[in-house]
Amino acid sequence: MLPAAWFSAGWTTRWWGKGAPWLPGSRLGRWRDEVAASWVALLLLALPFLTNDQIGLLLLAGVALWLGLLLLEPPPAVWVTPLLYWGALTLATAFSPVKMAALTGWVKASLYLAALGALVRGVRRWGRWLMTWYLLVALLVASVGLRQWFFGAEALATWIDPESPLAGTTRVYSYLKNPNVLAAYLLPAVGMSWGCLLAWRTWAQKLLAATLVVVCTSCVVLTGSRGGWLALVATYASFGGMVGWGWWHWSGNRPLWQRLLLGLGLGLLLVGVLALLGRSERLRLRFLSIFAGRADSSNNFRINVWAAVVAMIRDHPWLGIGPGNRAFNLIYPLYQRPNFHALGAYSVPLEVAVEAGLLGLTAFLALTGAILRRSWQNLSDFVRQPCPPTFVLMGIVAGMVGTMTHGLVDTLWFRPQVQILWWFSVALVFCTYNRDYDSRSSP
Repeated sequence: MLPAAWFSAGWTTRWWGKGAPWLPGSRLGRWRDEVAASWVALLLLALPFLTNDQIGLLLLAGVALWLGLLLLEPPPAVWVTPLLYWGALTLATAFSPVKMAALTGWVKASLYLAALGALVRGVRRWGRWLMTWYLLVALLVASVGLRQWFFGAEALATWIDPESPLAGTTRVYSYLKNPNVLAAYLLPAVGMSWGCLLAWRTWAQKLLAATLVVVCTSCVVLTGSRGGWLALVATYASFGGMVGWGWWHWSGNRPLWQRLLLGLGLGLLLVGVLALLGRSERLRLRFLSIFAGRADSSNNFRINVWAAVVAMIRDHPWLGIGPGNRAFNLIYPLYQRPNFHALGAYSVPLEVAVEAGLLGLTAFLALTGAILRRSWQNLSDFVRQPCPPTFVLMGIVAGMVGTMTHGLVDTLWFRPQVQILWWFSVALVFCTYNRDYDSRSSP
């Protein structure tokens, strides 16, 4: 937490809350929670359907809204680690060998981080309803994906090596136009829907949650995204581990076999998901190709890209080459191996390191660690006094674990459809599913 005296003295923060006397007569002031929640709802609805530029305009509107709310009242949280990460990106831009290209990436990264403030403000009172809204949109998106599997869909790019035995396999992509992006988009929904299945009370609600679990999980499998499959396993395993941990804590006086029963049940469910792969020879071969090393063309491609990126990091170790794909596209050809052109590092940690150097990677890891620490603190608080939101929080965290796992082998986190959902999940953890939420706290 930063000292309170800094805010009254800082030129960027001393105007926070100066418009508080306007609140009684301001329409924005009276309806500020509803306006912020409406913006979040519109953004969640737009993610699968709009282009990146159109989503950027929505983010700009959200940032403008957030700045207006800062004038009316101080922010609900002062987030130190996001500011540190933003500072590292700013330094990387200032010292980039391709400054103008890096400036474009810096603007995008700044927009995402600023939108985090608007997301936090939007979920403060309406977080549970907004999460349900996202799940309904995800159900529509996943349903279209399943329809593509049953009725066929034209491949919009060469997603599978045409010379492999998997050539011709349908990879669903729904409205996202890319199967890997679709898998990353649905991962938070898988975790959240599992949490809702255990938390929601009426049979109608549980039926909706069960439908979400089956449809979203099946759609992730049918994307053929191997990174998505690894992330799906991580989501199930982490959710099962958290529920098992809670069950063990809550049933301390029960026989050991009863305490192990729930974990066994969740393990069988994971086996059921893997069994979906076994029903299709092409999906099974696709899954086994994860472990084929350089024998698989996609694996070989990533390994060569990673080697080139490591060389870039070695030559720009402290502040990197600057943020954004434009800076990457200008520098990477100097290091790429023949016939291995790439638009990114295909690994979030490597991408952050090459863009912002070891300084930026340290700040990014500190930000991620702070988010996980707060998530664990909130989980510990809820487990001590269990209630239905405990399971929802477990599902949100499980989806975040899945997203991080996916980020180890791809850079889809930098897509707006994925990164905004990440920050939405973070906002839910900090402001909605937090028993002891303190407006002055910071990660």
